[in-house]
Amino acid sequence: MAKYDLIVDGVAVSVETQSQSDTFSATVADRSYKVYAGGNGRFLVTAQGQRRVVAAVEHKGTSYVEIDSRLFEVREPSEDRFAGAGGEHAADKDKIFAPMPGRIVKIMVALGDTVELKQPMVIVEAMKMENQVNAKTKGKVKAINFAAGDQVDTDTPIIELESLES
Repeated sequence: MAKYDLIVDGVAVSVETQSQSDTFSATVADRSYKVYAGGNGRFLVTAQGQRRVVAAVEHKGTSYVEIDSRLFEVREPSEDRFAGAGGEHAADKDKIFAPMPGRIVKIMVALGDTVELKQPMVIVEAMKMENQVNAKTKGKVKAINFAAGDQVDTDTPIIELESLES
């Protein structure tokens, strides 16, 4: 059995898989699925008596999965990508930046909260996708510079931490 932590449309999801002869089973949030490979990036997925044809394609390290005409972006969590550490902000472990310009959907911490490494901090919507931005260090929230609904860029920190790591 293999376990995976994935980001699906900006939301963390844990998946357990087990290979069988020509299929594999997957468990997501206590729901089990049987998956049959159909070739050319297509799969037949069954769960609770329902069957769905699922298409998947990978492009530049990101997988796109289409289920019932709905497209999902699936990525593996990486501290840099999901902590808002894009480009020049990679060294700013005590600041949380938007991964791309967008609108704040939800702030998941409050001033004075103590946060853990990789703890979800804020959700930013950009290009119709919700991106969860996680803490890059253990710390205490010392400033929240925006509120839900605010537009943000990639230059101004959304949240600032007082680092508790030595």
